[in-house]
Amino acid sequence: MTRYPWQHPTASISNTGGSNTPPHTQSQVYQPESLDPDHARLAAMEQNEPKRRLIRDAAALRKLRGITQAQMAKEVGVPHRTLEEWLQFRRMPKAPGTTLIRRWVDMHRNKTTG
Repeated sequence: MTRYPWQHPTASISNTGGSNTPPHTQSQVYQPESLDPDHARLAAMEQNEPKRRLIRDAAALRKLRGITQAQMAKEVGVPHRTLEEWLQFRRMPKAPGTTLIRRWVDMHRNKTTG
């Protein structure tokens, strides 16, 4: 079983300083492979945050333009089902898909605002 710094058998709970965690030393570096599944999931979400923002912008722009997901998929150049999964965050686009969405957003944002 992997032990984390806060699970160290000598760590004691003290009321001094208002903290229940043992002091951290400079040598403690957390590697992704040492993370438990919840922390790994959160790290992946943080890494995907720029894509999530781009997808939220694309969905908002689609609604602003008053077009369907099928029409947007045709304009972006991807299958409707793929775009649907991206817009509902069931899947994240890889680099080519991200580029297509970014180009679509940039092209139509300029038309909408200008």
